Amino acid sequence: MNVRQSPRPPRRQVLKGAGAIGAATVLLVGGGVIGWQTLADRPEPVTAVQPANDPSLRALAEAAVSGGPGKDGIPAVDEPRFVTAGEARFLDDDDVVFGLEHRGEVRAYPQLVLVWHEIVNDTVAGEPLAVTYCPLTGTAVGFRAPPGVQDLTFGTTGKLVNSNLLMYDRQTGSQWPQLIGTAVSGPLEGTELATVPLVWTTWKQWRTAHPDTRVLSTDTGALRGYGSDPYGSYPDRSGYYAEGGPLFPVAHSSDRFGDKHVVVGVRVAGRHLAIDKDLVRANRVVRTDLGGTQVEARWDDRLGTARVLQRAGDGRWVPADHLDAMWFAWYAFHPGTQVRT
Repeated sequence: MNVRQSPRPPRRQVLKGAGAIGAATVLLVGGGVIGWQTLADRPEPVTAVQPANDPSLRALAEAAVSGGPGKDGIPAVDEPRFVTAGEARFLDDDDVVFGLEHRGEVRAYPQLVLVWHEIVNDTVAGEPLAVTYCPLTGTAVGFRAPPGVQDLTFGTTGKLVNSNLLMYDRQTGSQWPQLIGTAVSGPLEGTELATVPLVWTTWKQWRTAHPDTRVLSTDTGALRGYGSDPYGSYPDRSGYYAEGGPLFPVAHSSDRFGDKHVVVGVRVAGRHLAIDKDLVRANRVVRTDLGGTQVEARWDDRLGTARVLQRAGDGRWVPADHLDAMWFAWYAFHPGTQVRT
């Protein structure tokens, strides 16, 4: 069992020697027991912070900067090992985990492991999946190759775009900012990865909802300070996660929210929406219309998270592509985003 250490100073430079830091993001969709009440019968309108276009892929590629460690200096986990919930004694109840339900399998990826690796190249129910996390932007995202593209595995370039992890795939060398999951350079430039839902929650909540879960262990083959976090702490919201601005340059900025304020970023039919996560927590259901598509964010009491659905053409509510993100990061990639507050 690992002994917890005091959080280290929230600076990426601490990781140059250790070769570790994080990336990724939270994509939240799916079922679950959802307690909610109606906020309004009619969807509330949304507004854009300012009329703007997303930066081009070329502009994003040219904006990449060194984050400190070199290529693969932050090592991805390529042979993940899992333990049962009962064996995961290195986790405290309030530790953050990223939960996955996929093709009948249930897994938890602890933030205290991913903060040191950023990427886990996993195989779930026979399908290659990449579980990614970027602590600098507070984003956890699962990815798989889209139809017609070979299976991909990922590593860290050692670079950042808008303070967000820039990944590369080992099959073609194309480079992918984690928050948008679209290749900005290389043979696959313009290709968009398929997203796989992850749930940002606590170990106690996930374990209670899924007692049969498998848990990514600290047996990664790397020597890292699991149980410490070089940026601060999520359980008591301290250090980098709570204060200050981004550590690295961003192309666009807005004071609509605080830089580290958590929004639920939604992508529907090429449009982008940021929903204040606190609003969903307070009101249980938040409705709006995004480019003619009805969107509804619901608070999931069981897992303490927001889930977003969109109205399909046949009238059914289906999961929408969404993730938790720090406001500065979502806005930097989507300066024309609409906002629901």
